[in-house]
Amino acid sequence: MPAFKKYYSKCHVLTFNMPIPQLGVSSRRIWIYLPPGYRETEKKYSVLYMHDGQNLFDKSTSYCGEWSVGRSINALVKAGLHPGVIVVGIDNGGPTRGDEYSPWKGIDVINPKGEQYVRFIIETLKPFIDINLRTLPDRKHTGIAGSSAGGIISFFAAVKYPNVFGRAGIFSPSFWYSWDKVQAFLKKADLRSGLRVYLDIGTKEEDRPEDYLRCAEAMSKIFAKKEGVKLKFIIDEGAPHHEDAWARRFPDAFRWLFARNS
Repeated sequence: MPAFKKYYSKCHVLTFNMPIPQLGVSSRRIWIYLPPGYRETEKKYSVLYMHDGQNLFDKSTSYCGEWSVGRSINALVKAGLHPGVIVVGIDNGGPTRGDEYSPWKGIDVINPKGEQYVRFIIETLKPFIDINLRTLPDRKHTGIAGSSAGGIISFFAAVKYPNVFGRAGIFSPSFWYSWDKVQAFLKKADLRSGLRVYLDIGTKEEDRPEDYLRCAEAMSKIFAKKEGVKLKFIIDEGAPHHEDAWARRFPDAFRWLFARNS
């Protein structure tokens, strides 16, 4: 493993930097959460890849709020409700975030780079993680999750590469940004190999709540008809488009996505 830049002992989180050659990025911070007991056993773990790494574990690095991912999983493990997983967070690119999390052109996206970003996860980051950590590398034990545009790129990665990702957490997705392409993409997808999908939406999402809700409900119906998909769809009444809402919903979403024997 490379030299770690920071170590947060309370949540067992390590950070380091690595390049993203698929995007021409020379250095990007990567976060690794290790569940309680990782250092004391030889057990292998499922892995959840998440976006907006700045916001996942530490409020001091966040630009708009924290998901409290480490603390939430720690609490579930200590309560005996879950064996835990490894979480790998990837910092977003700041001004390039919208392009990196968008596989298609659409509202406010002219130069989409979502395909390149997903290939970084599959071709560069995942092999590195699987070599250096005790992971269960198969698709059944590999998930991807994010919110808003991060929900879009999680959706895209899981639907296009179900041979890599068997679980997808799609929080408050902005499906409306390229609605026709989003629908067509899912309708054509072959997901018979199996995909476990958690999809949620609040009723007070940003400045276009009706579009968020309408598109999420429509996509949930398409997912529900797909052979091989197990779907959980949640409408969170009154919930805004914010990390506080995602942090609140994360524990239940996580437990469903990585349910025992699922």
